Amino acid sequence: MEITQNSKIDLNKGIIIRNAGIVILNNSFGMLFERLGLSRENKFTSLENQSKAAQFLQYIATGVSITEDIDLPLDKVLCGLPISHSIPDTIEITAENEVIINSLMQSTISQWNTIGDSSLDGFRGNWLIRDGILTELSDKWELTINKRAYDILINKSPFSFSIIKYPWMKKPLHVTWPY
Repeated sequence: MEITQNSKIDLNKGIIIRNAGIVILNNSFGMLFERLGLSRENKFTSLENQSKAAQFLQYIATGVSITEDIDLPLDKVLCGLPISHSIPDTIEITAENEVIINSLMQSTISQWNTIGDSSLDGFRGNWLIRDGILTELSDKWELTINKRAYDILINKSPFSFSIIKYPWMKKPLHVTWPY
């Protein structure tokens, strides 16, 4: 399924997502949120920190600290927030936050030998900034990611992301990434 601005997609059946590839990093979210001081023992320490977690995920995917709330539905799902929850457009990224985030991304790149020595921006552009469709069902969320030619490399990824469920999420996220 190719997703473009002109695609005929019934929005009642799904939400267009632009950062669908962030799911590649899901195995690190718990540790990341703790290192950023947002959670403790797999629980967010406040609703504000839960909102910040969604903003940090978007920053990881894009490298930009200003994002409209409308661009955050997947980030909200991954952080256990309702899609309707309003999140500020800007998050402050400290030098310490930047080190934590860059180290997570570098670690991911180095663990995935098949993609070679990718830059952070190259990794973002090739793998994290990906179109997809997010759909809510009664018992789960479904995310279908738009296929690209080099997605055959997903098959050699050391990461697991087909079903994502953290303690703070009400429903699991089932991911389909065709390759």
